Parts: sequence; C-alpha cells; structure tokens
Amino acid sequence: MKKYSYIIAFFILSTAALAQNNHQQYEGIDSVKHGSFNPNEAHSFHEWFKNGHVSGLFRSNTIQTFRPSSNSFHAASGLGGRIYYHSAYWHGLQVGVGGIYTYNILSTDLSETADHEFNPKWEHQLFDLEDPQNKHDLDRLEELFIKYRFKDSYIKFGKMVLNTPLVNPQDSRMKPSAFQGLWLDWNEGHKFEINGGFLNKVSPRSTTEWISMSESIGLYDRLLGDDTTHREVHTKGLALLGGHYIPNEHISFHSWQYYIENVSFITFNQLEFDVHDLNFGLQYYYQSTTHENEYTDIEHTNHTISARAKWVGDRLQISYNHTQSLSDNGIIFPSEWGGEPFYTTISRHRIIGLENVNSKALKLDLQPFDNWKSLNIGIYGVNSSFNNSNEESSLTQLSFDMQTQFRGEWSDLRLRLLNSYFIPKGYQEEHFHYESIFHSQLILNYRF
Repeated sequence: MKKYSYIIAFFILSTAALAQNNHQQYEGIDSVKHGSFNPNEAHSFHEWFKNGHVSGLFRSNTIQTFRPSSNSFHAASGLGGRIYYHSAYWHGLQVGVGGIYTYNILSTDLSETADHEFNPKWEHQLFDLEDPQNKHDLDRLEELFIKYRFKDSYIKFGKMVLNTPLVNPQDSRMKPSAFQGLWLDWNEGHKFEINGGFLNKVSPRSTTEWISMSESIGLYDRLLGDDTTHREVHTKGLALLGGHYIPNEHISFHSWQYYIENVSFITFNQLEFDVHDLNFGLQYYYQSTTHENEYTDIEHTNHTISARAKWVGDRLQISYNHTQSLSDNGIIFPSEWGGEPFYTTISRHRIIGLENVNSKALKLDLQPFDNWKSLNIGIYGVNSSFNNSNEESSLTQLSFDMQTQFRGEWSDLRLRLLNSYFIPKGYQEEHFHYESIFHSQLILNYRF
C-alpha cells in the first residue's frame, strides 16, 4: 500500500507544482559553501587559532525507488553532519580541517547477496558503496589544508572540496566528492580571473576512503555492478585550469581545460549573454585521448555542444535546452569526480558515456510568493536519445524539484524534495533503466 501511496503523492505534487517555483541555477540546499568562512586577521599565533570559525550542517536524507512492472521497492534513510574549522588569517596563512559522520537509520536490504531484481543504485550511494552493509563506521576526513592569501588571490594545498564544471562535490547524498592537491585562484584582474591546480587523490562521493586518481577511475561501474571488468588506469593525476572573463553584467565567458595525465585532454567552454528578459547560452565540449590506456581508445575524440534560450520574468523562468553530440563517440569522464555541466542536465539524468546523444530539456521555474522568495519549485522534462550497444535507445525523465529555506528563527533550515519518473526505451534488460522507475528524495539541512 505504501508503494502505491507514493505514486499517488508524486502526481499530486507534480500537479500542485504548476502554481509554484524552482530555479535550477540557484544554489541547491544540498550543498555546503566552502572556502574562507572566516576572513578575520590574527595578530599573534594564539589569535590564529582562537579567532577561528566553526561551521557545518546536520543532514537528514531519505531516498525511495519503486519499479511498478517488477513490483520492486527500495528505500534508505541517513542521518549525519559535517563540521569544519577554519582558522583566522595570520600573515596571510590559514589552516582548515573538517570531517563527516553518517548513520544508516533505516534501509531495505542493500547487500550484494540480496535477491534483487535490480541494483538499488541510489540507495547504495547514500552510505558506503564499498561496503553496503556498513551502517555505523561511515565517517571521513574531508578537509585538511593550509592556505595562503594575498589580496583577493590565494593558493591552497591539502584536502579540499572543489567546484568546477566537471570536478565538483555532486552533493546530493551524505558524503560529497573531495580532492587532494594544489589549488590556485588569481583574482587581481577584476573582470578576469584564473584558477586551477593539480589533484592526485580523491575521496569519491558515497565512499569513506581516500584513493589515488588512478584507483578512482571506473570505481562506480565496478561497485554498482554495471561493469565487472577491472580496467587498470595509470595516471599521476588531474591538472585543470580555468579562465573567466566577465566584462559587464550582460556577458560572461568561462573556459576550462582538464588534462588527465596519460589518459586524455578535455576543454569545456561556456558563453552566456543577456538581452532584456532573455538569456542565451552556448557550451562546447571537446575531448581527445592523449596516450594509449585502458580507459579510452587511442583514437577517441568527442565534440558536443549544448545551448539554452531562457526567458526570465518576475516570478517565472522558462527555458529550452538542447545538447547534441557532433561525433559518434561518447563523453568519457570519471563520474567519481563530479556531475555534468550541460544545460540539459537535471538531477539523476546523465549523458556521460552515451554515444550519439541528442538531448532536449524543457525547464519551468516559478517563484509564487513575494514574501517567501526562497521557495523554488521546478518542473523539468528531459528526453535523451542515444546509441546503446549499437541500438537506438532513449530515456525520458520528468522531475518535480522543490527547494526552500525557512524563515525566522528557522532560517538556517533548508529542505529539498525531488520526485522523478523515468521512461526508458530500447535499453538492454541488464541495464539499470530497463523499465519505468518512480524515484523520490527528501533532504533536510540545518546549517550553522
């Protein structure tokens, strides 16, 4: 009965959302701002630590997935939090440390030995992918760095959370992706900024250990059961460089270069401009294999473009988005390192790894109340057609995504409710999306 109540609730919420709002480009509540929490200057070694700042969040996260055709249902609920301490600045130096703790409060059987019709993929990712039966030992050191600031620029070394188009926290579970390495941000040119660095270790989302970049490549495929073949990849790490030019409030240009040593080179470019109430965006992605390896073919190249046309009103934003492959090969980039940056991207919808992609998305965003501007509800529809094992396939996803920040003394409490319905066509039976899926997620964050 609970399963069918869930379906009814999905359609009720979707219908009600036609009078509501969400803006997909807003900062999601399922994320934590990282960086300099504390700009205070210290005048002694003692004040360096005494004037430090503690911040973080408490999180409740519940996921449910139901397949009506096979009458299969899985659910998981996690509770945990994050605590970060950043010292004050002393002679430009700052140190930071932070960690995560998580508890499996309640879940259906997520073990590999369970008799599943399918792999409970999203429920697995809420805790520890490497040990699905682990319910208590789920803590992880997430930040441990030293940082030097000069004017508006800085250099940071150690463990940290980064946010770039392809390398990012993808933080909709209990543990986001975090990285170890060197990071530089130069911001002395006012309209022009450069940032980048080199990363040699990662703790992927939904895991508890720090591993080399080589070990992380293909980790999700092995742990989630989509690929039982272990492809050994040898790389010293990832070098990345971003350039950002914003000449005025109407135009912005971003260019990112990613070099996976001994594997491939990727460039991602984005140009956006505003004309009155209209916003237009264009993205170009290019990838080429640089050395023979076990991850990509030596002749592998990919060209992909993504475009957006959006109208922005006082309480309504509506956009048409289109992503198109210009080559037969698919995009190959480790999903362990982050989510996708394309205009057609919405939560739970990925095109990385798919060949000959033609993806179209319609996004409707509304803000209904002047006195509750943080209430954002969105209706999104995406259809992606592609080749799957040389057969034409497609995946349609309809999503209702509500996010809000409460008011008054509860202003630090935030909520996200995501409901999605997946309609596959042409998938092979062993694939995760071989039949229709109802999926729901509820996140509560209390930031401090």
